[in-house]
Amino acid sequence: MVSYYNKLDAENLNVLVLYGTRWHGTEKVAETIGKALREEGNTVDVIDAKKAPQNIDTYDLILVGSGLRADKWTKESIEFLEKNALVLRNKKTALFVSCSMADRKDAGYDVGKKRYLDTTAEKYGLQPLSFGYFGGLMDFSYSHGLLVDVIVRVNRRNLRKNGLDTANVHDTRDWAVIEAWGHEVSKLASKTQ
Repeated sequence: MVSYYNKLDAENLNVLVLYGTRWHGTEKVAETIGKALREEGNTVDVIDAKKAPQNIDTYDLILVGSGLRADKWTKESIEFLEKNALVLRNKKTALFVSCSMADRKDAGYDVGKKRYLDTTAEKYGLQPLSFGYFGGLMDFSYSHGLLVDVIVRVNRRNLRKNGLDTANVHDTRDWAVIEAWGHEVSKLASKTQ
């Protein structure tokens, strides 16, 4: 857990940035969002969903995010949403994901955004202030589970033909965009106080 506090702003929000990650890529996204929220004068806890707080009543704003694998949020992030859906419906919220679909330049971009953000919000009855849809980190040196590893091996030639060399790390997270979104969410939350 990383906590930040800025005493300069007495009207600050108490913010939780909860993230799910498998290979630490989304952790850095959450930390960047947390830094931006802190710069806006908020008290911010950045917490891995595996260590989710039992009580979220003290938070004014809750951002929940996840990295994706095989079109799925992390189990821990989903469990947090399921367990806290009733409380979250009465809180200021924002959702974010870090994934390769956000890098698409075709209709797949909108399909992914709807599937990973809009549908997730609807499923849990949330009305987020904003959605963050960020590029991802793909490092094929890690095992991504037997099924994904087999798919990558079988499709290596097609992946390379589409510009994805599985021998290299692909990091398409845009830190300036991620930080700007954190600032935007803070401003949106402050307006709705």
